[in-house]
Amino acid sequence: MRAVPDDEVFAWAAARRCWLLTENVKDFQPIKLRALQANASIAGLLFTSSRTFPRSRQQIGPLVDALDAWLKTGPPEPPIIEDWLQSA
Repeated sequence: MRAVPDDEVFAWAAARRCWLLTENVKDFQPIKLRALQANASIAGLLFTSSRTFPRSRQQIGPLVDALDAWLKTGPPEPPIIEDWLQSA
């Protein structure tokens, strides 16, 4: 979905009541705020950082482990609609 604009990705996830995993805090937080102000559907945002989880094929394990742990506990209950992925 790299070629799809962020607001369209957010709308797609919101329509399906999905959470998005992204490092793109600076773009997705304003999209979320605009959706809240418009009383539109909201996607959950699970933020991560390249500092916490450096991107490389050799280092994918820690990100997968952290995501697995997050999924096992389940997303936060509403009204929380964003979270940060932590090292497992």
